[in-house]
Amino acid sequence: MNDAARSASIYDFMMRVLDRIMIKGWRKELWAMVRGPLVLEAGVGTGLSVDFYKDEFHITALDNNHSFLEKARHRAEIKGKNADFIFGDIESLPFDANIFDTALTTFLFCQLENPQLGMAELNRVLKPGGQLLLLEHVRTYGTFGRLLEVISGPLYKMTGDHIARDTEEIAAKAGFVNISAKDLFTRGVIIISAEKS
Repeated sequence: MNDAARSASIYDFMMRVLDRIMIKGWRKELWAMVRGPLVLEAGVGTGLSVDFYKDEFHITALDNNHSFLEKARHRAEIKGKNADFIFGDIESLPFDANIFDTALTTFLFCQLENPQLGMAELNRVLKPGGQLLLLEHVRTYGTFGRLLEVISGPLYKMTGDHIARDTEEIAAKAGFVNISAKDLFTRGVIIISAEKS
């Protein structure tokens, strides 16, 4: 097993443990909101959302890690789910403008080096009136929020996970409208929904 495949296996194991504890319920809630038929899941990872792919949707699953993408493709085959698995980066999506009815991500924007560019790309590829859905770690407020903000920078340098971004503001700056959020865990994990104007 090469280093990339080993890394994908370790990531997959850790995420499956977290999924069993709490995240799977959040994924289910996120996917219950999806409008089709053309759906983009950016940052598919190892495919832990494939359980929620609906047969009536045409799903494009994108990731910039070949090993993750192969695990996701294999997981979809085992589950009998159809999707197009595409190698690509959210900051430079390999799609024409105005294609998808819904674009969604799970804990992706907390990992991006340039989240504003990624959000602008999602806006570009959505149809007018298209739906944006994000399950994200976000900035919280009060004493707990200030503590998270202090540790977020160093944590990002160590793990690539920025837990104190204002993702709703990033969506607004990218031109999304009708932005709303549902708290899931101490306001630090939310589902954001928005529309392309």
